[in-house]
Amino acid sequence: MLKKTISFLAILTISSSLSLSAFAAQQDEENITFGTWSRGEITQDSVPPFSGTITDSSGNTTTLSSSPFNSRNIISNEQIVSTSPGNGLVSTNNWWNGNNTLYYEYVNNSFTQTSYSNDPYHFLVGQTQTYNGTSSNSTLAYTQANTVTSTWSVTAQVSSTAELKSNYFTKLNVTLGGSYTTSNTTSSSTTILNSIQASPGKTGYIKAYLPGGYSYGTAKYKEYNYYSSTGSFVATGNTVTTNEGGWAPPSSTSYTVLNFSTGQN
Repeated sequence: MLKKTISFLAILTISSSLSLSAFAAQQDEENITFGTWSRGEITQDSVPPFSGTITDSSGNTTTLSSSPFNSRNIISNEQIVSTSPGNGLVSTNNWWNGNNTLYYEYVNNSFTQTSYSNDPYHFLVGQTQTYNGTSSNSTLAYTQANTVTSTWSVTAQVSSTAELKSNYFTKLNVTLGGSYTTSNTTSSSTTILNSIQASPGKTGYIKAYLPGGYSYGTAKYKEYNYYSSTGSFVATGNTVTTNEGGWAPPSSTSYTVLNFSTGQN
């Protein structure tokens, strides 16, 4: 999947006593050349576009051309006090946009996973490469020279609806195993994490990745009319079903979760 890249490429410090030009002329097979550059930035996928339908009480379903949700019309499950079936009162800890009459409440545990995936090489956290201009093999070593943050890329409602967010991570963790999170920071380190032998006349490279977990499916929201004159909600009988999900990084910040792609050309 195409990565969205924020910030800049950061120049690494050459940890060898040799400059790159000196390396090109160096004949010593024991020479170790460290990373020439790495990513000092945030890596993130593009966010999936909105897709959804609305179904009325008679079972008629219509495709929605845009999201009905905004930052002010989502009701969390704790913010409605039920008084009778299909009705509710505004709780004291909520606030409302007077221009809106329709509100939406996530139907807890309604997230149904329809697809999932595990990509060992999803979030690129750094890379190094160098040309071997000598007549002998030379070692290219990778160190994590920069701190890099890898963030989740999910649909708007997963990131903004607490109950849906919890359901999403539960599905992801149970299906793929392990634990996933919204953000993972790979800290800088001088420890050699990987190395390869670069042949004479070849450019060797090492790329470091965090794995990514993907969960995608549907979620349901119950639609309400809000009447400010009485301070009450009345269910319209409509249910909005949206496609939700996306990619997330693992919770572990250990270097052992990194995966490496190496080669030469």
